[in-house]
Amino acid sequence: MTFQRILVAIAAALALGTAQAQLVKFGYGASDDNSQGLGAKRVAELVKARTAGRVNIATYGSGKLGTDAQMQSALQGGVTEMMVGPTSNLVGVIKEYALFDLPYLVASFREADGLLDGPVGQALAARLDAHGLVGLAYWENGFRHVTNSKRAVARLEDLQGLKIRVIPNPVYIESFKELGTNPVPLPYTELYGALESRAVDAQENGLGLIESGRFYEVQKFLSLTGHSYTPYIVLASKKWFDKLSDADRTAVREAALEAGAYQRKINREQSALLVGEMKKRGLQVTEVAPAEIARLRDKAKAVHEKFTPQIGSKLMAQARAEIAKAGQ
Repeated sequence: MTFQRILVAIAAALALGTAQAQLVKFGYGASDDNSQGLGAKRVAELVKARTAGRVNIATYGSGKLGTDAQMQSALQGGVTEMMVGPTSNLVGVIKEYALFDLPYLVASFREADGLLDGPVGQALAARLDAHGLVGLAYWENGFRHVTNSKRAVARLEDLQGLKIRVIPNPVYIESFKELGTNPVPLPYTELYGALESRAVDAQENGLGLIESGRFYEVQKFLSLTGHSYTPYIVLASKKWFDKLSDADRTAVREAALEAGAYQRKINREQSALLVGEMKKRGLQVTEVAPAEIARLRDKAKAVHEKFTPQIGSKLMAQARAEIAKAGQ
């Protein structure tokens, strides 16, 4: 083979390798230093290594690819490839996902893990394929707490009349109506501006997002209500995922699961430290007494009852059984 032919062969091989390599967009709403962003970066690292560079994932945090709803729609249309966001956004696709949004459904991380990683969580994820989505792994936002700019919230009565931003989701809207607030559904990407302008008084979120979203700059009070637990889910576009080889699909799925264990771990470690950090940031932190948590939980029963027909009594019973088993 002449030297010229060798160069042509090398160029052809390089061109083929470039054509086979994929640049995948992975979007999320939180900042890059949040556990959500750190988990996404871990997925990118694992997938690149395990596919020998055939699949290269570029991460886009802070809503650069749009709101969670917009990213989900883009995945279904095959416009983008991956995202991670709250399961709350999937209720419009699979109504039974409302289960995970019920207030005071789980009381510990152990119970949450048992529900998500057990038959209920896995069965719901498997149903996403029919809607143009692939559920790869459950991650977490975590237990949610209330912040506001008006007053300390130590009792149920202290919530009355607060204009609070909630996830654009029926369960969250009904939950906070039941608690006596005025819920305002807004995307996460619009939340800081709404708090800063006083369009809303309050918000509720996991401690990691409260910190990374810098809500302490525009809020005065943090109340540790722990009123719900929000899972995240890593989603892939089925149009994209189905085009991957079996080996690359396995690599992507295993990377999402492995990064999920990492994301949950650091999210929980961060949450354990963030109460002190919030105090340093100037927030007045209120530990809600067990008796008041019991009152909030009792109020939440009406929401459970309202959404049981949508979720299904059989699924509710199975979920409660799994939660009880995990909590033993």
